[in-house]
Order: sequence, then C-alpha cells, then structure tokens
Amino acid sequence: MEREEIKVDYVFPEWAVNIMKAPSQRTQMESSLVGLTIMMLGSLGVAIFMIASGIVSGFWFIALICLSEAGLLSFQFSMISTTYQTYYSYKLEMGMYPLDYKLDLKIKEAKLLKDELDSIITQIELNKTGGEKC
Repeated sequence: MEREEIKVDYVFPEWAVNIMKAPSQRTQMESSLVGLTIMMLGSLGVAIFMIASGIVSGFWFIALICLSEAGLLSFQFSMISTTYQTYYSYKLEMGMYPLDYKLDLKIKEAKLLKDELDSIITQIELNKTGGEKC
C-alpha cells in the first residue's frame, strides 16, 4: 500500500496555496497598502502611548523604543513605497487609468526626456569646444 503524498508549494500546503492564489494581483497589492498603513499607524500609536502614559520609563527603555520605532517605520515605509510603485506600474500596464491621465503622464515623460537630451547635447558641445582649445 502506497502512502499518499501531500502536495506542498514552498512551505504551504495545497489548501493554503489555493486560498492564496484566489485574489487578483490588484486586490493583493491594495490590501498590502492598507495593511502596511494600518501597521505603521498602529506601531507608532502604541509607542507614543507607552511613552506618554509612563508604561515605559527610564532613559534607555525610551531610547530603545524610539530607535526601534524609527527602524520599524523606515522598513514599513520602504515596503509601502515598493508596493505602491508595483501597484502603479500594474495599473498602467493593465490600462486601468483614464486616457487623459495617461496623456498627462506621457507629456511629463516627454518633457523630462527633452530636458535630458538638452543636457546631453550641451555637455557634448562643451566637450567639443573644450577639446579644440587644448
């Protein structure tokens, strides 16, 4: 009699994988943005409450709470920024923004590209004129 193998993807069993595959990418990113925002506000609120109410006292404990909160907020901010950038790119690729918004984006990109080209052309011209004098 053969033993039935349990299907596992990474460390998650099949039933958990099926649940995690169900939401769309957009839903996952939106829930991550909301979750990270709530975590940031919650951790900041707990730290402030603990210090303000005197639950945490003493210079070293307060300093450690402040340092760890600064690190936590920095990490969470980087995660929320990365998630938002991915979400923004996803919506652009999937055509989820209105046409007038896409037009504004393209105009901004064109202006940035024009400025960059002008800068490169100026540098090349300066190098050419500087090279002739040597």
